[in-house]
Amino acid sequence: MAPFFLSFLAVALAMLAGREAVRVSRFAAAGANVGALLALVALAAVAGCALAAWLAGNFAELLGPKQQSWFVAAALVMAGLEVIFLDAPKAPREPTQSLGALALVLFAGVLADASGLLVLSLSVATGAPMLAAAGGGLGAAMVLGMAALAGGDWEKVPRQPLRWVVGGSLLAGAFIVALFPPGTLQ
Repeated sequence: MAPFFLSFLAVALAMLAGREAVRVSRFAAAGANVGALLALVALAAVAGCALAAWLAGNFAELLGPKQQSWFVAAALVMAGLEVIFLDAPKAPREPTQSLGALALVLFAGVLADASGLLVLSLSVATGAPMLAAAGGGLGAAMVLGMAALAGGDWEKVPRQPLRWVVGGSLLAGAFIVALFPPGTLQ
């Protein structure tokens, strides 16, 4: 169950400080149906993480154990830098009310942002892509669901300090994984 919990915590933290939660909260604040938004968020989170884990299954065969730990460290560095430096865009003047468009953007965001990269790397490193996908999907759905329920109040979250703390934690994790690859401290 370690891959599940690692993925759950890493993805939830990355989502908490990331851009997708802000996008969902702004959509909810614009008057979207919260029930439909929650269903859409869950679907996009699970589908994005499942695809990342599936890609990891194909990619894992190409890497040896040493390369896998370096891949995880590199993924943590990229995720940490993304969380620190990429803030949510300004709210659009005329936001779309299309749930389909939001579903596409969220799916791409979960798959290609820090969360998808974390699921991909943890799937490769642990050899348990289904557990990593389940943990990541649940973590992403939880945070995005909270953002949907919070609506406009999500904007009150102090994102800048949160981004630095979460990004710094991801960078520290990368340093530890690079310095002490799995199996060296046993």
